[in-house]
Amino acid sequence: MNDHRHDLLTFGETMLRLVPPDNLRLGQAQSLELSFGGAESNVAANLARLGRRTSWWSRLPNNPLGHQLTASLRAHGVSTDTVIYVEGERLGVYFIEYGNAPRTIQVIYDRENSAASKMTPSNISDDWLKSGRWLHLTGITPALSDTCAATVHSAMERAGSFGITVSFDVNHRSLLWPPENAARALAPLCELADLVFVARRDAATLFGAQGNTASEVAMHLQSVWGGTVVLSDGQDNCAACDGKHVTSAPSRDVQIIDRIGAGDAFASGVIDRLLDNASLEDALQFGTALAAIKLSVPGDIAFTNRAEVERLVRSQPTAVVR
Repeated sequence: MNDHRHDLLTFGETMLRLVPPDNLRLGQAQSLELSFGGAESNVAANLARLGRRTSWWSRLPNNPLGHQLTASLRAHGVSTDTVIYVEGERLGVYFIEYGNAPRTIQVIYDRENSAASKMTPSNISDDWLKSGRWLHLTGITPALSDTCAATVHSAMERAGSFGITVSFDVNHRSLLWPPENAARALAPLCELADLVFVARRDAATLFGAQGNTASEVAMHLQSVWGGTVVLSDGQDNCAACDGKHVTSAPSRDVQIIDRIGAGDAFASGVIDRLLDNASLEDALQFGTALAAIKLSVPGDIAFTNRAEVERLVRSQPTAVVR
């Protein structure tokens, strides 16, 4: 029987994030701003800031950087009690070079053989899985190693057998693996999940899903995977299909400060409302509002609170259901 100590569980790789200040190029910078970022921990932190009880797990090096990472997550309210600290291993690193048009954001990874990439299914205990109401994972983790892929598959299967809701964000990273490899590995995970988040570009590139609208693409993928499919379409709109009805919602007008983490914020908002058994339309509205706030804030995490998101939701156009 689940004791539901946590509303949401998640695991994956969170890395050291290094950014040149003031939109400098890496070759110009004399200093770098240090923080941490990872899709799964972003979701855990976003939901914790909304008042949810969240737990994030990973393998981390037993050194000051590993401990600073978990301290940064605890500051947002995330439990890191089950993190495994290992000696003599490394934390993944990524560099972000920001730039205004005509320059684009450049991301450079240095994450090979990180501590997180060596996780195994045996690292995830049944007791931890049973402590949560919801398990959220992403397609980034399976790309890191064969053992990471096996860990994600095992956790999703076991969580489902325990009656825990499982969501999966496809989140394809082309720098980690090519589309054909990603599609082959991620399609079975999409079928295991109760809810799948997928960007329209990934739906087309990985799974060949076509449609004139986001709603049509969501309907197609739902017919293939079952469950609920939530599809985001950049700055245009988003759509969801649960096999019974289709819902779409427009995005907010935003003056963008930082795009990184917006997809994680959107997923966080949708999950937050579904944890309260809200409708899909309510979930999409809350997700787009949280994503809009994140786009206006530098860093990976939506530094906000529930009251601010709810105010934005109240001013947002109504979702369309059919």
